[in-house]
Amino acid sequence: MLLPYADSFHGSLDRVARTSASLAIDRQQALTDEIAHLKLRGTGAGSMTDMTLGSCFDTVSNSGSQANVTLGRLDDLVAGVKSKKQFDWEKLLAQDWLYSSASAMYECADWIHDAGEAAMSSPVLKEVIAGCTTAAPYMEIAVDITNSLNFSQ
Repeated sequence: MLLPYADSFHGSLDRVARTSASLAIDRQQALTDEIAHLKLRGTGAGSMTDMTLGSCFDTVSNSGSQANVTLGRLDDLVAGVKSKKQFDWEKLLAQDWLYSSASAMYECADWIHDAGEAAMSSPVLKEVIAGCTTAAPYMEIAVDITNSLNFSQ
């Protein structure tokens, strides 16, 4: 997924982390848009499954609310923060948001599984599960790369 951007990294793992997070956020936004569209037409499997879909939308879209802030934090790391304390703080906050966003997608899939047979047989909710299980690994990759960042002066 990162190969098309390799020329822009210039040996900087910080830039790899920032690009990875940006791609993950793009996936998350696409998933949020897809769930919003699916929510408009409903699941066709009853009110409980519609509520599960609504909860998934709320959770995934709310987790995306800090995307630009997180990219800004990673931009700060790319630009080079002046102190280890600031570096550790920016990195921790970026890691936390990326991890929380991945968790939100997995929670959504879990809720659908837990909602029963009607939910699991709904083609709409199957699409949501597929979207969540496709987008979440992008966040996990961004988390892993961000975890590997080290302060340098």
